[in-house]
Amino acid sequence: MLFRSGTGKIDLDEATNIANKIIQHIMPAMDRAEIAGSVRRRKPVVGDIEVVGIAGHHNNLVKLIGDIGQTIKPGVPGVIPWTPKENSKYIRVRLIEGMNLDLFVAKPENWGGLFLMRTGSGADANGNSFNGFTPGIFKKWKKMSGGGRMTEAMPTMPDGTQLPVYEEQDFFDLLEMNFVPPEERIDHKVIKKYVRSS
Repeated sequence: MLFRSGTGKIDLDEATNIANKIIQHIMPAMDRAEIAGSVRRRKPVVGDIEVVGIAGHHNNLVKLIGDIGQTIKPGVPGVIPWTPKENSKYIRVRLIEGMNLDLFVAKPENWGGLFLMRTGSGADANGNSFNGFTPGIFKKWKKMSGGGRMTEAMPTMPDGTQLPVYEEQDFFDLLEMNFVPPEERIDHKVIKKYVRSS
């Protein structure tokens, strides 16, 4: 399979077209799949494609991905061919177009949490991602729950009880917030704007 050399950053329209084609191609193996990451946030320039999905048939998914690129070892620089393990939660693919696809595999009960996490957030004005929207949301959850955290993309109580989040709105409801449009998920300061008034 021939790959273009790394394309670096591409514009949002091109990235959106690629992401939509990927989802259409893998849907026969999926129960659900949605664009996440910077494409969902409508960032004008995009470095990779992120998709969150619920796999209906994992082996078929791996075969379909083989049509659009090479699965590669996650977490390392470069393109090292890698065969995803059965029931992998994260699959990285070097697409024929030359950019990477990060595919995150959810379960119905953690879809909302994983989709929220993988949609991500921008950095603050100083480029600090620690002050981004998603860390801010998790900090709010920790405070509201009395020390809870996120485990397996689910809000978790201090006693370890995981709360299912079938949709993003389920998590926003826990935080007593209205839905935050992805393109506004820039930094933690936007959270106050969407907190429901008492």
